[in-house]
Amino acid sequence: MTNAYCSLRIVILIASSACLASAQSQPSIATITGEIREPTSREITFGYESPSALEDFEQRVVLDSLNRFSFELPVVRGTLVRAYYNEVRSMFFVEPGDSLHVVVEEGFSDSSYSFSGIGADNNRFVVEWMAEFGHPRLDYEGLEAEDFKRQVDQQRRDQFEFLAARSKEYALSPGFVDYAIVHFNYEWANLMISYPTEYRFANGEDNSDLPPKYYDFLQEIPLVDEKAIGTMDYHTFLVRTLDWERREQIEQAFLFRSGSIGRPPRDRGELDKMSNPFRRPNLSEMYNLSDLELSEETVAQLDALYEKEGRGFKLSQMVDLSAVGLLSAAQVRLDSMYEKKRRPKLSQSFDLSVFGLSETDQARIDALFEKSKSYSFFTSSEVEEASVDTTGGSVAFYLPLEIKQDSLKKEPPKLSEKLNLSWLSEPARAQLDSMYEHPQRPNLSERIDLSSLGLSGAVQAQLDSMTTTTGPVTLEKWSSNSARYGQAKEKLEGRVLYWFLAGEVIGGFKRDSDAFELAQRMWEEFQENNPYPEYTKAVQAALYKALKLQPGQPAPEFTLYDLDGQPVSLSQFKGQVVLIDFWASWCAPCIGDLPDLRRIKRKAADKPLVFLNLSLDTDEAAWREAVDKHEIEGVHVRADGWGADVAKSYQVNSLPSYYLVDSQGLIVERLRILRNTDEIVATIEKSL
Repeated sequence: MTNAYCSLRIVILIASSACLASAQSQPSIATITGEIREPTSREITFGYESPSALEDFEQRVVLDSLNRFSFELPVVRGTLVRAYYNEVRSMFFVEPGDSLHVVVEEGFSDSSYSFSGIGADNNRFVVEWMAEFGHPRLDYEGLEAEDFKRQVDQQRRDQFEFLAARSKEYALSPGFVDYAIVHFNYEWANLMISYPTEYRFANGEDNSDLPPKYYDFLQEIPLVDEKAIGTMDYHTFLVRTLDWERREQIEQAFLFRSGSIGRPPRDRGELDKMSNPFRRPNLSEMYNLSDLELSEETVAQLDALYEKEGRGFKLSQMVDLSAVGLLSAAQVRLDSMYEKKRRPKLSQSFDLSVFGLSETDQARIDALFEKSKSYSFFTSSEVEEASVDTTGGSVAFYLPLEIKQDSLKKEPPKLSEKLNLSWLSEPARAQLDSMYEHPQRPNLSERIDLSSLGLSGAVQAQLDSMTTTTGPVTLEKWSSNSARYGQAKEKLEGRVLYWFLAGEVIGGFKRDSDAFELAQRMWEEFQENNPYPEYTKAVQAALYKALKLQPGQPAPEFTLYDLDGQPVSLSQFKGQVVLIDFWASWCAPCIGDLPDLRRIKRKAADKPLVFLNLSLDTDEAAWREAVDKHEIEGVHVRADGWGADVAKSYQVNSLPSYYLVDSQGLIVERLRILRNTDEIVATIEKSL
């Protein structure tokens, strides 16, 4: 660890910062002005956080006749501002009172900027930092904990060294240095706390080899850090850490109740002595099954079946192999091959040609990695050219500063590259590869024979609905919003506590009807105790907006253009039920929901139901290509990204999002998942 890294780390862990003020002050105005030479568009969209750091805002700015622009925003602390121009996103940093001037020579890329005015040096650093570190991407497939930690630790060290070096070149403001230090630390901490979830998503199962002391990293980073409010990653870090804390409490309580130990552990040391304190939770620990009124014996049998058969996914459960024309025997063979698949070779994950390795040498490296299960990347100013070291039986790659590990990453291997599918025809292989890009997530009843437990069809459907999600299974599924809200009150304090609680309430207002009711109860408690009026004001504004989208309210009208360039308005479908599907071509969960949408269409074929697919693609060509590729049925229109008026009107902050609108144009329900298609069809029938 370098001296520069040590000294900067001491700043964040020991020294108090006077530059990111503890007290919330009234917003001050920061100004960004500039000009774009030879513009290819007349509009720039600026995205920024509210002064309370609870809401995101976007504002479109039009160039004047001299290709100049001016944008003002209220700030109470240093903050990053997103600028979208055509398909390019750039980041700027402003503090209260800044007047930053930007000149863009060509396009809108990092290399074309020149800065002047207050905050110029801060933004010269941001441009260089974004070019070096702004797009981190890890391939979690087969990525073991030690290798993962080695990579993210190295990235963190690289960023601190980068900051130390550029601090000698640029007159960085104290507030910006504080912001950068906080961001580097919480970006690292967020990656660490998120690793088990990301691993599960990429591999279809938990990492059973997670080291017992893995979570000791939480002792390095303060959970409560007022200076981190408004920085990237801090809120996500808090959510996932609080959920993990809740899981730990459930684990301790479970062990205590089961008689595995004489009393609950009092500290981390005792917890670490247990046989496996971080074991994967049972199904009954992850989800509240009390409403199903199952006997203890049935719950135990359900847990045993889930442990044996329900954690991993078969290939045939994720991909419809029958659609490829494969017989049962071939499907069983593919499932067996998929279960035994090997992790990708290093040569499949990284472009090793930069190291000057021949195909023979790359094969030797692959064989060594297969044996050692370990590899490392090191980037340093002391390395003059890329090289490989296999001393001691492990693989270590050394890179000069100008070559980043991310630049060597290849696209994830296709299914036909993971498995030997030479026994299938070329069209079948191509079709399987295409389907595997967007695998389905099977219902619990498709992974476990629930009928063997004597469960009724209604109970099986409830279990499917309860345990299914369009994305990875996250801790949020078994640690409810109310539990996390209570956990926050135990673990957080001061401004951080009420900022976080306000965000939880606002988030609840933006979800489905059940979450909205829970958020209203939280809101009653919150406004009685919150000492920070700016947070009360922010929640009140969010509630006012959310009430406009509750069941029985008129669905906001909009007019957009279809694939043929013809205008389509929501009001033209009066007399029919409309299922509005907010989606995008790049959204894998959106594509994953298509089978459920087709089931709804099939079950409601005789009903006056319109599928109105509203894409938020900014790339029109990608939108059209996705519609054709996935054969998406219904009416198609497109809005221009998250900042479009229709996305704001419907408060779309994640994809997919669904609204059901009745025949009179009134909102029936906002849907988050579609797996309970029978219930949705029944709701459609009531809405006619």
